[in-house]
Amino acid sequence: SMPNKFTCSLVVAAAVLSSLAFAQNDKGNSTQKQKIVVETDTGRYGVGAEKLDPKQLGVAIYPGSKVAENKDNESKDNGGHLFLDWGRDSTHLYVQKYISSDSADNIVSFYRKQLSKYGAVLECRGGKPVTADAAKLKCDNGDDDNDIELKVGPERKQHIVGVTPTARGTEFAIVYLDQTKGNE
Repeated sequence: SMPNKFTCSLVVAAAVLSSLAFAQNDKGNSTQKQKIVVETDTGRYGVGAEKLDPKQLGVAIYPGSKVAENKDNESKDNGGHLFLDWGRDSTHLYVQKYISSDSADNIVSFYRKQLSKYGAVLECRGGKPVTADAAKLKCDNGDDDNDIELKVGPERKQHIVGVTPTARGTEFAIVYLDQTKGNE
């Protein structure tokens, strides 16, 4: 089967988001929101580094977890919103990273329940599905056998939670992808 163009664009979008949104600004001031917007004749695209509201992510935040910190242990809004609007087509990608001292299993079961309101949840461990294929969603090739990913929703309205056990607990990222096509 042909490579999914949508997945490729999502990977590019995520790379842009992580490189821009997670870059510290010059003053090292972590409270300032960073936003870059580019407008052209045909559309606009942009990225903002900000602490996202749970409503934007579509799920509750795991109790007691904190927004992930950067390497210097400064609290930092490790998340952002990437958008691409071309004519009537639109893609919005929301990402927020968290850390918790709880086990990965606790976080996975919490988010399995949270995501189930959107439909059948696909669970991937190390890039391999451990639940039946849900709504034709596919596992990404996980680099690490310890990585756990939960996905739900139709391809253009995906909620994803990625969970990675660490020495001091668990890191997890919540992603919401919202894509609309003008001709639908």
